[in-house]
Amino acid sequence: MSLSVHIEKDLGDFHLRADLETTGGVFGVLGASGCGKSYTLKCIAGIETPDRGSIVLDGVTLFDAAKGVNLRPQQRQVGYLFQNYALFPNMNVRKNILCGMHRERNRAQRQRRLDEVAAMFQLEGLMEHRPYQLSGGQAQRVALARILVNQPRLLMLDEPFSALDPLVRRDMQFELLQIQRKLQKTVIF
Repeated sequence: MSLSVHIEKDLGDFHLRADLETTGGVFGVLGASGCGKSYTLKCIAGIETPDRGSIVLDGVTLFDAAKGVNLRPQQRQVGYLFQNYALFPNMNVRKNILCGMHRERNRAQRQRRLDEVAAMFQLEGLMEHRPYQLSGGQAQRVALARILVNQPRLLMLDEPFSALDPLVRRDMQFELLQIQRKLQKTVIF
């Protein structure tokens, strides 16, 4: 897996310039609060649009300002975990995960992938729970399951551990590393 990001965005008094390249594994984006880390991830995911530059994932151009290329988020095969996990409060765990597969029409395929991620994240007994009934670690695992059920090429996590207590944070870091090794996905924190 290769990712090349060379983008710029004028945001009033702030000018974002991000240049990064990775060939896989776990990649960290570090910087002070307000320096554009989350905004950069949103540009890669297609949620925000840079003014200039390009984003290329595995040889596929996701964005190129000069060529007029800007794939929709659904076309990018990028999983993005928001800081607050963005679970739907009116849906149970099962529906939250399945909404990540809204384009898959084959019911057997949907169920098979749901069962896989539920087992991977130890969510089998929580399928009928709503987000308010989950711990922070459980909510994070549901959000990750919703992303991974779509089998993205790239997984981006926006401060995924900031809301967790230190013990849960350590456990989730270990779990994510195990998942990254098992699935061989590139992960950007």
